[in-house]
Amino acid sequence: MSIKNLELLFNPRRIAVLGASEDPKSLGYSVFRNLIGEGFKGAVYPVNPNLEAVQGVEAYRKITDIHREIDLAILANPCEEILTALEECGQKEVKSVVILCPDFNARAKDPQLLETKIINTAIKYGFRILGPNSLGFIRPGIKLNASLFPKMPQKGNIAFISQSSTLSTALLDRAVSKKVGFSYFASLGAKFDIDFADMIDFLGVDPETKAIILYVESIKNGRSFMTAVRSFACSKPIVVVKSGKFDVSAQVALTHSGILAGEDKVYDAAFKRAGAIRVDEMLDLFYLAETLAKQRRPKGNRLAIISNAGGPAIIAVDTLLKTGGELAALDQETIDSLKGHLPTNKQIKNPIDLLSDAPPKAYEIAVESCMKDNGVDGVLVIQTPSFGSNPKETAEIVASAVQAYSHKPVFTTWMGEEQVAAAREILNNKGIPTFVTPEQAVRTFIYMYRYDSNLRLLLETPEAILKDFSPDKDSAEKIIRKASDEKRLVLTFYEVKEILLAYGIPAIPTMKAQNEEEVLKVSEEIGYPVVLKIDTPKIFHKLKKGGVILNIKDRESVIEAFRTLIDVAKSSGDSHAQVVVQPMIIKHGYELVLGARKNPTFGSAIVFGTGGELLEALEDYSIGLPPLNQTLARRVMKETKIYRYLQNQPSYKNTLRYLEEVMVRFSQLIIDFPQIYEIDINPFFVTDKERFAFDAGILLEENVLEGFKSFAGEFCPPHLSICPYPVHFVTEFILKNGTPAVIRPIRPEDEPMIDELFKSFSERSMSMRFFQRLIGLRHEQLVRYCQVDYDRAMAFVCAIQDGNRERIIGDVRLIKQPDLEIAEMAIMVGDPWQGQGVGKNLCNYCIKVAKETGVKKIWMEILRANSYMLNLSERLGFKQVSGNDENIRVVLDI
Repeated sequence: MSIKNLELLFNPRRIAVLGASEDPKSLGYSVFRNLIGEGFKGAVYPVNPNLEAVQGVEAYRKITDIHREIDLAILANPCEEILTALEECGQKEVKSVVILCPDFNARAKDPQLLETKIINTAIKYGFRILGPNSLGFIRPGIKLNASLFPKMPQKGNIAFISQSSTLSTALLDRAVSKKVGFSYFASLGAKFDIDFADMIDFLGVDPETKAIILYVESIKNGRSFMTAVRSFACSKPIVVVKSGKFDVSAQVALTHSGILAGEDKVYDAAFKRAGAIRVDEMLDLFYLAETLAKQRRPKGNRLAIISNAGGPAIIAVDTLLKTGGELAALDQETIDSLKGHLPTNKQIKNPIDLLSDAPPKAYEIAVESCMKDNGVDGVLVIQTPSFGSNPKETAEIVASAVQAYSHKPVFTTWMGEEQVAAAREILNNKGIPTFVTPEQAVRTFIYMYRYDSNLRLLLETPEAILKDFSPDKDSAEKIIRKASDEKRLVLTFYEVKEILLAYGIPAIPTMKAQNEEEVLKVSEEIGYPVVLKIDTPKIFHKLKKGGVILNIKDRESVIEAFRTLIDVAKSSGDSHAQVVVQPMIIKHGYELVLGARKNPTFGSAIVFGTGGELLEALEDYSIGLPPLNQTLARRVMKETKIYRYLQNQPSYKNTLRYLEEVMVRFSQLIIDFPQIYEIDINPFFVTDKERFAFDAGILLEENVLEGFKSFAGEFCPPHLSICPYPVHFVTEFILKNGTPAVIRPIRPEDEPMIDELFKSFSERSMSMRFFQRLIGLRHEQLVRYCQVDYDRAMAFVCAIQDGNRERIIGDVRLIKQPDLEIAEMAIMVGDPWQGQGVGKNLCNYCIKVAKETGVKKIWMEILRANSYMLNLSERLGFKQVSGNDENIRVVLDI
């Protein structure tokens, strides 16, 4: 329903402008002028109770006076008139509304109350709202300018969605001057209703849109944003610029991990995890928009640089290496070609340094040679005006050479202003992106490369490193319940240690003592030297409060240390504190940090990096969003310097492998307990043979003071922006031949078994399932088949035990539409197991889960030749609703 209403918003037949005006300084004048002045073929009706006509068009007193259906209403009214106008729109059964109302919060008397009333009115009448504080939207392809921007950009294949209306004006103005085209432009404004997720869902299936660019100030619903981006990032580049890099909220965190997991850093992790690419500066967004519209994406990070000046070339190389690029190594054929044609005695290498007065022909030869070179992923051409050079003719020659080799991206920097203006115009008209500086060109190349690289990382197949992992969740829950019953938010270290051990995360041997006799006894059991720490909920950072005493070597020192720590506890308000005793570790190793904190937008975020006392000073850490598998855990760790350093230490190979397991275990702990607000394991000490937590702390959510609430069995816990593997959706049945079988959700690790299943299909089975002849699937296709976003889809496999291994014999999947209420179902069963009840059991279970998760209607598209599926669908209760000579559509209301 939501997508349908967005179609009416962006493809309206009849538009009403409420507040249309004759005053050139008014919103109503501008938006109405833009609507009727660009050649839009639909009808536009001005609504103004005080005017007979607006700009020569007959006006109506109310929208309800218009005798035709209205698809879209644009409100140019003052804030105080919005509610009345919305009521009239509702009575008219308008399906979509744009509310302009700039500076909404400043102009409305009670903006929060007005927002609530606007949202309630929209829900009451069932229409969608764009805005308020919106510039409107533009759709160049149908010459529809429903905005306050006075010009019409060219038609293109990039959609630009902005939260800021004023910034949008600047970008659109530049786009017009640079001849960058758009499929859609939309200014979301305050996002009372339509938000980024809605727009991505709509544009993701729009055939006119090849790339999506977002300017983001804030995101209200991180989970809906993530699932929308993840649904389409593989098929369409999604580029984001996010303002507000520094946030104060991180400074009020209690744990070290909380301090590190600031708002902007979590946004960064979310964009990476979803497959979007983030750019740092607005100018980069301008350039990337232009380049995405005009060029193919590079397959690697190897750049060839051609220049007639050494300085700009060196600057380009510096930027390339600093941003993670690589200077392409020219192959011998390229070098020989250049030697034979270029008038230079210099050694030919990359950057290719032409003479300052290099003729256009020299540029042509250099460009063509580099485009033919298989070791080159992209080409940057720099031209600096000098005596004897010809910028305009060189641009024409370069443009002609590039068009013959369009499979690689080419970037150009014609440096200067007036002398190169005509040359830049030529390049723009030929679809070749131009940049003012070489740094901007190189950054754009790297951003484009990162997009493809990021997607490749997301499509890696993880190993099943924890096949039999079964944490003692009950023991951990008892500890948190106890804290909840005692009305406290901070757990003691001893409690945290027990929780970690319940999830297989090792902790240093620790014993507790409440008096001098006990502390002596446990110290001697552990063996000197020992460490004594105060363990009280009143003190979170023990070291800062003097709550840790190291390297205690005898009985007298133990007693003295115990008394000191008890005094520290009393001074903090705890006269019943206990002391914990640990062995003093004197070994060469490295201190790491592992933690998590809840983010208001994206939920729990995991931190990994260099730990210990220098944690905040070094700032060597990365952030990832749970759930983590082996591949995702490694990806998070690889972003840190400490991981890359340990990679170069051969003796730490097994340690790094073990850290992947620890990260996955820790991720499961975070998934299982939404009650954890912050958790900090610092330091987590590793050597080439040993690994364990030295210290750790947990801060619970404040709502645990009202009592412990279990989230067991919830499809997707509320503290996660990505649904975890739904372990509770498992059932068993017996095949007709007596073989036990299990139906369970598919896992990313299942790729090898899914590949094996596809190889068991006959040609007919493949044709019946995919409506075409297929000879297996590529790795990229198989990975996407196995990596399921459980917010948007469900996929179940039927598995049997084949000797000492598991074998998948069938698969059913449910792909939901963005409204999450309608879904398509498809099933396949390996040829050797057809006729054993696999298909029926898979379908029945999938339908059962669909009903439990809110799906209301399921449809299937079946070939007429597939008599088995047609009979099965009828037995399952599906009804035929449409068809053609080849296919039949069947629908089930549940």
